[in-house]
Amino acid sequence: MQSFSEYLVEAKGKKLFIEGWHGTRKPFKPPFKETLQGSENDDGFSGKGFYFFGNEEDVKFAVPKGYKQKFEIKLKNAYNLDKDDIFSKDTDLPFGQYRDEETLRLLKEGYDGAYRTMNGKLEEVCVFSFKKEGFDGNKKIKTIKGEDWEKI
Repeated sequence: MQSFSEYLVEAKGKKLFIEGWHGTRKPFKPPFKETLQGSENDDGFSGKGFYFFGNEEDVKFAVPKGYKQKFEIKLKNAYNLDKDDIFSKDTDLPFGQYRDEETLRLLKEGYDGAYRTMNGKLEEVCVFSFKKEGFDGNKKIKTIKGEDWEKI
């Protein structure tokens, strides 16, 4: 069986379809809203964007009394944070400003998201979204037919 990283190497340059789980305190109808980025758990330690877990069970740790839903994510070139976790580097800038600058730099370099793995499996993926700079992450996220918000 292929690890997630091996799958990404094989898919490089092609559209990459991933099923990911999103958690929230209140169900909503997509599109995702940039104004709510970082409102649930943290400031976005994998970039400015929309977050998904690779494992359904991980959602309950992030939003224990919330809701979860599975989505299809279409990325073409995701940045591997396992190799270089640029969002964890020391900086004199406030974190939000540093995160935004690094996300924008990666977008301009052709990356459309970032991911982390654990034991060869997808742990977390961030679909970058920075509308004021012309990058809308909602174009990369698709609701799966028959899927709806489920109470955790």
